Amino acid sequence: MKQFLLTTTILLAFAVFLRAQAPELPDRRFEAGLVAGLNLSQIDGDKLRGFYKFGFQGGLKADAILTERWKVGIEILFSQQGAKRSKFDGLDSEFDIEEIHFNMVEAPLLVHFRDWKLQVTAGGSYGRIMDYSVTEVTGEDGTATHELSEDIFSVILGGSFYFTDNIVLDVRWSRWLGSPYSDAQAEANPQTLVPWIGRTVTVRGCYLF
Repeated sequence: MKQFLLTTTILLAFAVFLRAQAPELPDRRFEAGLVAGLNLSQIDGDKLRGFYKFGFQGGLKADAILTERWKVGIEILFSQQGAKRSKFDGLDSEFDIEEIHFNMVEAPLLVHFRDWKLQVTAGGSYGRIMDYSVTEVTGEDGTATHELSEDIFSVILGGSFYFTDNIVLDVRWSRWLGSPYSDAQAEANPQTLVPWIGRTVTVRGCYLF
């Protein structure tokens, strides 16, 4: 939480600084858009390899245009993340897990820098787990044995390519800043609970209005 607040404060301060340095206001002050794409996720700590968990990401975005090259924006997203066993995984996975699935709502706060048709992005995100499931290799539901916090904070880095002023391709990497297992839960089960840190690569399209 402290890391997320620090990241958010730095981004907002940077945006204010850029706006103060701008010689004049751009003609277009705001833009909005629809986004939809694919998440490829994994969770460090479950002993499952690779980004084999596929999920949907989609939602809305809005940007305030600070200068010709700089923007700050917020998004509201539905995002599916987690982890999944593949044929490359052995039988030593923690908890004998077959699949972990999260349905989340995320609200990223981002700073963008654009030059020509390329854009780089950095920021942080607050996520809320709406529901989740843990499936064991036996096919049984193991969700009840993994009580998790509903709050997830993440750091985001990414890049975009503008095919036109309206059609954009985004590629992003995100990482949770902490485990959804609380300290109290981990201390109560020191032999079974390990930190889960999610990482996700997202490829998505965006249509700007």
